[in-house]
Amino acid sequence: MKKLNDTVSATGHSSEVWIGLYSHIDWKWSDGFNQSGAEYRRWHRNDPNYLKANQLCVVQTKYATWNDNECHVQIPFVCYNGTLEDSDFVLVNTATNWSEAQRHCREHFTDLVTVRNNADNDKIHKLIKPLGPAWIGLYRDPQIYWSDRSNYSFSSWYQGLHPLGSMKVVCGVADLEKGGKWRLFSCEERKPFVCYSVPTAVKTLVKVRVELQDSSVDLNDPAVKEQILKELQGRLKEKGLSGVTLKWREKADGKVFHKEEKGSDKKKKTEL
Repeated sequence: MKKLNDTVSATGHSSEVWIGLYSHIDWKWSDGFNQSGAEYRRWHRNDPNYLKANQLCVVQTKYATWNDNECHVQIPFVCYNGTLEDSDFVLVNTATNWSEAQRHCREHFTDLVTVRNNADNDKIHKLIKPLGPAWIGLYRDPQIYWSDRSNYSFSSWYQGLHPLGSMKVVCGVADLEKGGKWRLFSCEERKPFVCYSVPTAVKTLVKVRVELQDSSVDLNDPAVKEQILKELQGRLKEKGLSGVTLKWREKADGKVFHKEEKGSDKKKKTEL
C-alpha cells in the first residue's frame, strides 16, 4: 500500500485510481429459490450500501424496506413453514445473528423466509412492525477477487459507504484522498489506473569444485546432491540473500559431477 501511494503521489495525482480488485454482487435466497420472484427487492433508499465493506446479509425494517447489514448483528428473524406456494410466516423473537437464524429455521421450520412479491413483504411487515428489523433469507457471499487471480487475503477497505445499487459487478479503487483506502465503483467509470510488472528472473551459472574427504561418497547420488543444495541455500540465507532458487545443471550423460582431467591440480568440479 505504501508503494502504491508513493507511486501515484509522485505523479501528482491525489484522487482515485483503479487497482486490480473486483467483486461479483450475487444476492441469493437461503432456500436456493431462483424462480419467478427471486429477483424481487424492496431496498431502502441508498441501500445496499455495503458499509465498511462488511454487509452481506439482509434485514427487513419496520418501514417494510430492506437494508444490507453485517451478518453478526443480533436481531429477531422470520422463518417460513411448508412450501413457498403454501407457506406460513413465523416470527422468532429471539435475537441471533444471520447464520444462527438460518440454522434455527431449518431445524424447526423450512428455512429463513423468501420474499417473492409485495404480498409476501406485507405479511412480514405486519409481523415485525412492533419490533423493528428482522432477518430475512437474502444474503450474498463476498466474492472478492484480484485481476491476476492472486488470493484475496490482505485488505484495506474504506470504512464508509460503498453504494452497490443494482450493479452485478463492481471494481475497486485506491482513494488517495482517503489514505489509499479501497472503495467500490461501477467498472464502467473512467479513472486513472495502476499496473504492475514482475522483474525477469536473472539466471547465473556458477561452477563449483568439490574436494572429497571420503572417496566412497557418490556425489551424483540424488540424496547427496539434494543435501549439498540445502547447505548452499543455508549459506546464502546467512549472507542475507533470499528469493534465490538453486538447481543442478546436468551434462548430456545425465550426471552433474565429473572428475577433472588428469594433469589438473584440482580434483573434481561441477556446474550449478
